[in-house]
Amino acid sequence: MDIDTEKVAQDTINAIAEKIKNLKTLNIIVAGKTGVGKSTLINAVFRENLAETGIGKPVTDHMRKISKKNIPLTIYDTRGFEMGKEVQKQVKDEVVDTINKGLATQDINKTIHCIWYCINTESNRVEQTEIEWIKELSCDNQITQVPIIIVLTQSLSKKKAQALRKTLLDENLDVVQIVPVLAQDYELEDDHVLKSYGLNELIQVMSEILPNELAETLQ
Repeated sequence: MDIDTEKVAQDTINAIAEKIKNLKTLNIIVAGKTGVGKSTLINAVFRENLAETGIGKPVTDHMRKISKKNIPLTIYDTRGFEMGKEVQKQVKDEVVDTINKGLATQDINKTIHCIWYCINTESNRVEQTEIEWIKELSCDNQITQVPIIIVLTQSLSKKKAQALRKTLLDENLDVVQIVPVLAQDYELEDDHVLKSYGLNELIQVMSEILPNELAETLQ
């Protein structure tokens, strides 16, 4: 029996296209101070340099929406906010407003499903203003209950990352998990390369907290 390879190939392409079309869109807000590695993390997720290029549609004064054709994922990237209490409040209010607007649509494809708050492990400390920001966001988020994950970015030293993670755990923050991540390989001076890690763990945490409708999207 002859097999029409062209037809098989086209049927496969059509099946994949249909699968992509039916996937739910996963929406994530990424927040944190300037220089903590949000762009590197976003680019690692998309596997393409989108964050540095300025790609993204502004949706608020401090937030832009990053997406890629045929990928059922949207990142809401907040600008860093170390410019004072007023700007920090503006960013928090915009995050809360974006969550509420998504929920008001009653469409799972438009709601915010998770918040990643990024802290740079190499900074060796967490500023009290960041702790307060996360606590205030958690308070405003009590009704909407969007899961918050703290991502320890640029975790070159796993020992430092675990120490910082313990410090944050001691704060009893209302977050679902604290995950150390090195989003891309890092070359040291002696030509030794630290291999990236943590993204799989971040995805695993996400898979445990997201609605069942989004499980296939996450995969």
